[in-house]
Amino acid sequence: NLNIWNTVAGTGIVGATPSTLNAPCGIFVDNNLNLYVADNSNSRIQKFASGQINGTKVPTGTIILSYPTGIVLDFDGYLFIVDQVNYRVIGSGPYGYRCIAACSGTAGSSSSQLYYPYSLSFDSYGNIFVSDLGNHRIQKFLLMTNECNGTTTMSSVTSMNNSQSVPLLTSTYETSSSTVSSATGLSYNLPKFSAYATWSSNGVTLFNSTTIGIYPFGLFVDTNNTLYVCEYSLNAIQVWLDGGTIPIRTISGGLSYPYTMFVTLNGDVYIDNGGANNQVDRWTLNSTVGVSVMIVKGTCCGLFIDIYNTIYCSQCTVHQVVTKSLNSNSNMWVVAAGTDCSGSTSSTLNTPRGIFVDTNLNLYVADYGNNRIQLFKSNQLNGITAAGTGTSSTIDLSGPSGVVLDANGYLFITDTLNQRIVGSGPNGFRCLVGCLRVQGSASNQLYYPMTLSFDSHGNIFITDASNHRIQKFLKTSNIYSTTINQPNLCPSTTWYTNGITFANSSTAGTSVFGVFVSINNTVYVANQQTNTIIVWYEGSINPDKIISGSLSTPYTLFATPLGDIYIDNGVNNHRIDKFLFNSNISTPAMSVPNLCAGIFVDISNTLYCSAYTSHQIVKKWLNDSVLTSTIVAGNGTAGSTAITLNTPIGIFVDAQVNLYVADCLNNRIQMFPLGQ
Repeated sequence: NLNIWNTVAGTGIVGATPSTLNAPCGIFVDNNLNLYVADNSNSRIQKFASGQINGTKVPTGTIILSYPTGIVLDFDGYLFIVDQVNYRVIGSGPYGYRCIAACSGTAGSSSSQLYYPYSLSFDSYGNIFVSDLGNHRIQKFLLMTNECNGTTTMSSVTSMNNSQSVPLLTSTYETSSSTVSSATGLSYNLPKFSAYATWSSNGVTLFNSTTIGIYPFGLFVDTNNTLYVCEYSLNAIQVWLDGGTIPIRTISGGLSYPYTMFVTLNGDVYIDNGGANNQVDRWTLNSTVGVSVMIVKGTCCGLFIDIYNTIYCSQCTVHQVVTKSLNSNSNMWVVAAGTDCSGSTSSTLNTPRGIFVDTNLNLYVADYGNNRIQLFKSNQLNGITAAGTGTSSTIDLSGPSGVVLDANGYLFITDTLNQRIVGSGPNGFRCLVGCLRVQGSASNQLYYPMTLSFDSHGNIFITDASNHRIQKFLKTSNIYSTTINQPNLCPSTTWYTNGITFANSSTAGTSVFGVFVSINNTVYVANQQTNTIIVWYEGSINPDKIISGSLSTPYTLFATPLGDIYIDNGVNNHRIDKFLFNSNISTPAMSVPNLCAGIFVDISNTLYCSAYTSHQIVKKWLNDSVLTSTIVAGNGTAGSTAITLNTPIGIFVDAQVNLYVADCLNNRIQMFPLGQ
């Protein structure tokens, strides 16, 4: 009954050593009699184990405290701290520390701000009460939902005073992936590509607004190549079998502006229903009604389910990715990335959209507002920039919306505001589709692409949102081992200095520009005067064949190993014509801006034209049915920079799909790596 006290921490002298304190404020003693002290002027939390006078500083990870004044612990021993001069409340959990209230970092009097907060306390529902000293008020932050030991408790989200309260959503997640013994298979395709994989520049329109509506945002292709499309304004998901043109299923009812979805191996479809209903719904195979499996704060702009049956939601409006186990009956989640506040640091996001989780549980986030792809390694809240702003050796991005990986772990990204698709590989990043970065509705253009997915063949499917269509870009394949003679020459190889006249003006004409020798040693010459192609087979002295038909001043040509001939017909007709082997009838092969001073067909059957007077190189995959060409080098204006050409003539494409250009009036040879 004595009123005499004992010193349990501090020496009575100001200090910052383990045994001293400086203006201690809030304290908390846990069930093991460990003492926690908000050591205010040392900007730290000190823990004094029972009976010890030397304290240890409680690490707070990347969170830096500024004059903490209050501290409490929850049931699991996680700390909640009033970080006074940062004007916020922070808390810890199984994934480290995070800001949980007033996260702007600035003082203020709005419902989402604090001004010199001092102490905090929980009520029995988990709501947080804070003495907001500088604002002369008590703030109550309502817990929207909570998970404890597998049960769910819902508290009222109606505040006592809307001007003084802000909802807070938190949870404690008790099962980590490391404790789960078995994994599920993959429901999505992970194709394996060569280092020089290419895709057709011209997409095939599978469906347009007549079928899918005007806002196709989400897309998913499963391992059976079944296509799922999420249409925002129709409140529906449509499903097509591989190659089908009529939907086999339409999922609707109870959905409000769904943004995206994810499909599991058993055919269950998980659909964003967060915009108005704050939930993610599961529609089992052939069901007619969805069931809520996760409570969220708003729209999920990305959904993903990892190999341990854990679902991830990219909450774009609250700048956060959250996750929960689908093996739990609870609707609650924990934070996987982001702090609930927009930012560009390693721990923050700005309007995150598409997400992807690899088999090592690394999380990739299309951080739209920060123009980057962030990688959060398993159980880490600090991200690494994998592409875009913040890295010097990847590729510039503008508003990326989607990200997927291939079997080798290389990234493929919808670079939305650049109107293109980019990908990585062993040689770095390159552009794959829409490489002009100009929005449009042509088959080789995109307009606000959002989501991409692979089928089992490696073809790329894209939601081309502002064109209101689904585009499919076919993966090209190498049909030739080589398309041109490339002899293996010794370093000291020499040639005779006196040439032999093979053909003169009486045969080849007076303006001989184009000559080509095929891998069969057949010689082809373009005769501009007669608008014909003269052909000599190996060993012949006199021409064996003359090809004509609708040509106008042909400049050059190229013959493939199959014997097909591609001839410049660009001066007046703005195209390259194709003559099949042993045929005298031509068909248009590619539209071109003007005459082609150089023509090349690479090993993947892609046709290139050196557009002489427009100072650019264009190409088209010959398996495409459309004639549209795509610019791959030059911008249409004469120049001598790295991205311009001046009167390009000869071109060559090697087996690695690197493009070489004889940049005539710049007196140089330019090399453009694949996708650059």
